[in-house]
Amino acid sequence: MLNDSKRVIVTLPVYKDTRFLRSAVESLEGATLRIIPDFTLVIAEDGSDSTQLVNELKQKYPNIIHLQHDGRLGRGRALREAWGTIEGDVYAYIDVDMATDLVKFDAYKNLLESESDLVTGSRYIAGSETNRPRLRRFASKTYNWFVRILFSTGVHDHQCGFKSFTARLVKVLSLEAKSDSWFWDTEVIVLARKRGFRIREIPIHWTERKGPKTPISRLARDVWIHGTGLWKLFWRVYVAP
Repeated sequence: MLNDSKRVIVTLPVYKDTRFLRSAVESLEGATLRIIPDFTLVIAEDGSDSTQLVNELKQKYPNIIHLQHDGRLGRGRALREAWGTIEGDVYAYIDVDMATDLVKFDAYKNLLESESDLVTGSRYIAGSETNRPRLRRFASKTYNWFVRILFSTGVHDHQCGFKSFTARLVKVLSLEAKSDSWFWDTEVIVLARKRGFRIREIPIHWTERKGPKTPISRLARDVWIHGTGLWKLFWRVYVAP
């Protein structure tokens, strides 16, 4: 079990997927209490409004903090702003669709208890089980291979929405991470590796929650977001550091 004196901040970024929110909160409350008796659960709403539901949840779980933004910030900016206002020792975030199974392989316990500066769930290392459409899986593995080679990260899955950070790393990232979108997941790993922080990948059981097929329009949008993000990050790291 974690040292009781450690302040653990567990964050659920929420954008559109509010239908998952109640079950995600209930799962996290139960799973986290088995690891540490006192923690803060932050619901960081980004361009959505579930105030009524969150107020109901807060009646049952008084450790919830609700941060709500009417305008779309993007995952990177939403997390930076949330963590910039709440002091902690360990900061974790988990996608609200709960694609990662918290129980299998003790993934959640390992996420919170690791001594590494950055722990990330990995869908593509030995021991992991991943269920997702073939096209999405191929595109993801190709992207991660490219990032691993380009930036020498040694990481097999940069984009998994199941990560934790030490407060020391969060302070560095608050200054150096620039991406507002979900490319932020890749950016923080590249910056952490560049700065010599300890990174650990852990195996997870992961199931696609967005449906059995990936629309081409969504895939094209993701390619654009991550392609432009990689170009900007490459320039910052190698050309104009």
